[in-house]
Amino acid sequence: MEWLYALERDLHPHCLMSSLLKTEQQLPDIDGRLASGIAMFRPYFAERLGTSHKQAGTLLMQLVIASDKVHGFLTAMSKQRKEKGMSEKIRNHYRKTLVLLESLLEDCGRIDHEILSRIPLTAYSIPGIRMALRKRLVALQHWIRAAEIEPELYTLLVDGLHMLVSRNGINRSDVAYALAVMDALDEVATLGTSAVEDLLYQLDFNIPAFFHHWTKRCNHLLSNEPNLHRQMEILIGIEDRFNGLTPKEKMKCLADDLSICTQLKEFLKEKKRHVSQRIKIRRMEFRDGKLAESGGRLLLNLSVAQFGLLIRLFIEKGLLVKEDIGATFAHFAAYFRTPKTPAISSESLQKKSTDVEFSSAKKMKGLLIGMVNWLNEHYSTSNHNDS
Repeated sequence: MEWLYALERDLHPHCLMSSLLKTEQQLPDIDGRLASGIAMFRPYFAERLGTSHKQAGTLLMQLVIASDKVHGFLTAMSKQRKEKGMSEKIRNHYRKTLVLLESLLEDCGRIDHEILSRIPLTAYSIPGIRMALRKRLVALQHWIRAAEIEPELYTLLVDGLHMLVSRNGINRSDVAYALAVMDALDEVATLGTSAVEDLLYQLDFNIPAFFHHWTKRCNHLLSNEPNLHRQMEILIGIEDRFNGLTPKEKMKCLADDLSICTQLKEFLKEKKRHVSQRIKIRRMEFRDGKLAESGGRLLLNLSVAQFGLLIRLFIEKGLLVKEDIGATFAHFAAYFRTPKTPAISSESLQKKSTDVEFSSAKKMKGLLIGMVNWLNEHYSTSNHNDS
């Protein structure tokens, strides 16, 4: 690739002007070296392509860098006072060189279009391509502005295409995608919000604004529906809509980001999981409420912590056997409730029986003393001497 470095050096305005003042033969010599380099580049590129796609891509990137350097030389000279003679001859030579390098890139694209499509466009080719795309976009705007499309969707579509056309490092893949979107919109007989949404989904218009458009729409539909089962039906309906849309292109708007299909499927999956959890909790609340209302669980005027401590006292003092303690707590949790807890967790009950706070122990002591006093009062046990 030495010929490219030599080309950049030989075509530098100061170097070239100095050489031309000495001899008119300088330009033909540069042309000869350029033609020789181009002739060697094609087979060398094909050889590198067979070895490594990364190396082949690097070669094309070097061509773009060289072209941009020459374009910079041309731009710098064009800003200077225009004059006939030597300067005009140099500018023409720059233009000729840029055309040859552009043609070489296109030839390499015929060998492997995929690699060339990911390489940035040259500074020489970008202005013409951007002008054509912007002209096409202006015409499209006039048409879709008159269509019955939600303002938010219209804005994100136009802004997304503007972003794509104006992005730094725009490549052939970006250009092809922008044209594919505009062509597809042109082919739609009647534009409406649903039609545009479906089309952009099929074209993988994976910009953040389009994802947020769908999530906002989904959340709005769910917020207007209090019934959880209906919410699940809404999510399944949206999922079915997406499943019925066949992708139109293999390209994505943002090549390095997840496809809009993947993003929205993950969003819907998470939403369905959330609604399912809420339905499960509602069922548990309903079941526990019914159980409490039906008297299926006896009400104890104790907190869960105090109840757990009471059971622990029964166990420690031998009133309950120390066998399968977990089953013992599970039994009490299944058949008893407290004023604030209609459905007691057996695991929580067992844990609170050992992790005892001082206030719970003090309260339990008072209750036990009260029981002893009651026995003393009703059965005269206070003067009885236990033997």
